[in-house]
Amino acid sequence: MKANFPEGIREFLVVVEAQSFSKAAEQLNISRARVSQIISRLEKDMQIQLLYRSTRSLSLSPAGETFYQLSRQGVDQLEHAVMSAQNAHANIAGQIRINTVGGRFGEEILAPLLLQFMNLHPKVDIELSFSSTRENLIDAQYDLVVRMGELTNSNLIGRKLTSYTNHLVASPNYIETMSALHHPKDLLEHNLINGSVKRWPFIHRDNHDRYELPIKGKLNCPNGHVVKSATLAGIGISRQPEYYVKQEIESGKLMVLLPDWTLPHSDVSLLYPHSRNISSRVNTLVNYLVEAFNIKADDNE
Repeated sequence: MKANFPEGIREFLVVVEAQSFSKAAEQLNISRARVSQIISRLEKDMQIQLLYRSTRSLSLSPAGETFYQLSRQGVDQLEHAVMSAQNAHANIAGQIRINTVGGRFGEEILAPLLLQFMNLHPKVDIELSFSSTRENLIDAQYDLVVRMGELTNSNLIGRKLTSYTNHLVASPNYIETMSALHHPKDLLEHNLINGSVKRWPFIHRDNHDRYELPIKGKLNCPNGHVVKSATLAGIGISRQPEYYVKQEIESGKLMVLLPDWTLPHSDVSLLYPHSRNISSRVNTLVNYLVEAFNIKADDNE
């Protein structure tokens, strides 16, 4: 028995990944009302509620979560199949210019994948730029940029690579000198070590209370290695992505603070322009990276 594929799957994926009807409408270049209409029709055709909507939030239903995961995989595989067919008799060659966040992510996670890609495609040249500055992709003529955090430019296509949990951490030496923390506002009395984020938003795990902490750092430095080193040295408390501090937490060199409160995850995304016809080499790299991070996620489960 053949399944009938309803219209609106592409729009559904964009809404979920943008986590907003308004942002999805900007990316799709249609009205918010039209996006809502398409999703409602998709749910009606499938006779399943895919999204829970409220004035402040948007979340997937259990059926919607399953549908999203399988649809995303299916679309990625279909895009990969199309590209494979198009490039079956052509060599991937030429330069790809990439701007990305640096630090441990750029150096130890992304760069090895790019080197593997170059081994697979020896005629590809890569120009890789590490920068904490948010370069204008179009003006700077980058083919791809890799960003961590919230995406704001609706003129760009965003493909999520992965997401990292953030932890509030301090060394045992620093913790010995401090009074107990019960609420994020208590951090105002402590030494904070910060990168480039000006406010730390917290959400309570149980009652979902929210608190946004304005940051006045004892040390401010947009370099993850320096922030981590200062935290290990007992200078103060920092906010760190899990891939930076997982080993130190497991070994006890760093302790997680305020476990009843969560910090937002850090999403990592690939961005490229709507308006530019993407070359086969760039599209091949995009699909390669998306698949590579999916494999990493599966291996970590």
